[in-house]
Amino acid sequence: MEKTQTHTPEKTPLTKEEFWRRMKEHKRKKQELLEQIQQEMRARIKERTGEDVTSFEVW
Repeated sequence: MEKTQTHTPEKTPLTKEEFWRRMKEHKRKKQELLEQIQQEMRARIKERTGEDVTSFEVW
């Protein structure tokens, strides 16, 4: 059996600016997703009960 060796490139450490840029982007995407989920939940609850939802508990 032949073994193939894969060369993994060495990772360079993130700069402080790149780290914060990635964190902010992650936070922005998470907020967009939460807003989308809340809108869908509001629509489903209103359809089911006929009442508007005032708040959500997000973990």
